[in-house]
Amino acid sequence: MAVMRRDECPERDARAAAAGNRTLRQETMDNGRTAVPGDPGSDRRRGGHRPNPRVLLVDDDPTTRNLIVHFLRKEDFVVVKASGGSEGMARARGDRPDLLILDAAVPGMDAFELLSLLRREPETEGLPVLMLSSLEDEELIVKSLDAGADYIVKPFSPRILVAKVKKILRDAQDHVVDHRPL
Repeated sequence: MAVMRRDECPERDARAAAAGNRTLRQETMDNGRTAVPGDPGSDRRRGGHRPNPRVLLVDDDPTTRNLIVHFLRKEDFVVVKASGGSEGMARARGDRPDLLILDAAVPGMDAFELLSLLRREPETEGLPVLMLSSLEDEELIVKSLDAGADYIVKPFSPRILVAKVKKILRDAQDHVVDHRPL
């Protein structure tokens, strides 16, 4: 007979996975309290800390998405994907990411329109954004920076992307950053 630890619950984990959530595996801390990864109580916007930062990636190119997901997951980031602007907006509202990586040319909604909508909502107004583009266009870069987003040009070095993501998240943790447009 298999012995299951008190904090293991395959049915709950299966329900969470089916719902698209991360596995909800509880761990007992030294003080006897229970921590649930991804629990809203540990959300950074409520003064807590998530063990693995959550990144929302909005890009319509599956190759780019898979590459970014691969390198971010190697660094223990939780990555939520969306292929268009409307889906990205819904995911930003529902998944409460710590960072948004946004392709400048996503279908369904202009990237700057999406960014503007996110800045108008209390839950997402301070969300750090890293804009991706295959264009090294000065106007687009300046527009992104003016909108409160950092910028990286495709193709990019995976090491530089990961370093930039870590820096943006570190800066956001160190102090409240005003990401509203200038």
